[in-house]
Amino acid sequence: MSTLFKRAFAKRTTMLCVFHILQSIRYYGFGTLVPIVLAAKSYTVTHSLEYTAISFIGCPIGSLISLPIIERIERKWLIIGAAFCMALFGILFGMSTSSATIMLCGFLYTLVSNVFSNAYHVFQAEIFPTSIRATATGSAYSLSRLMSGLMPFILLPILKQDGATAMFCIVAVVMVVIMLNLGLLGPKTTSVAMERVNESQLAESSDVRQNTPPLQLNS
Repeated sequence: MSTLFKRAFAKRTTMLCVFHILQSIRYYGFGTLVPIVLAAKSYTVTHSLEYTAISFIGCPIGSLISLPIIERIERKWLIIGAAFCMALFGILFGMSTSSATIMLCGFLYTLVSNVFSNAYHVFQAEIFPTSIRATATGSAYSLSRLMSGLMPFILLPILKQDGATAMFCIVAVVMVVIMLNLGLLGPKTTSVAMERVNESQLAESSDVRQNTPPLQLNS
């Protein structure tokens, strides 16, 4: 764990931790709260579940779409583009009043959300060397599980007090922060060997070890 916050890896570790703290809001926030959002729009439980089920058809389709593009589009920018689309479709979903628009926006949201998810799972495995990869990705990803538990306590009061549009505006702001975080701190990885992605960090880490003076034992 201490290696993750040394100078060579601190920026990437910080970027990934911030990313995972925020990204669970876009995925599980939508999936968990959509029936409640629709109930707040005065839809019955039956219709809410029906619209949610239709919206989530976008999940497998989004995963299928990601297969041909994830190796062709720079993953960093693919994740950022998907985050922008989620912000847009989320706000439109919150503003929608017709059943057709709700289902369309929900479908598009889950579709791009799964492109986002598939891309970042590949991306996070590429930005750390093998020696610390599991620790880096696992510890950062655990933060998203923590946020998934806290999320209803953050978003539900906003939904109750200010409505669905306001709640999805908060989600959109989170998406913008994710875009800035990844755009400024995330390295490019597509079509680049993993050794090249991490060579500067490995070299810097090696320099730190070489420049560390040996321990002096007191006689």
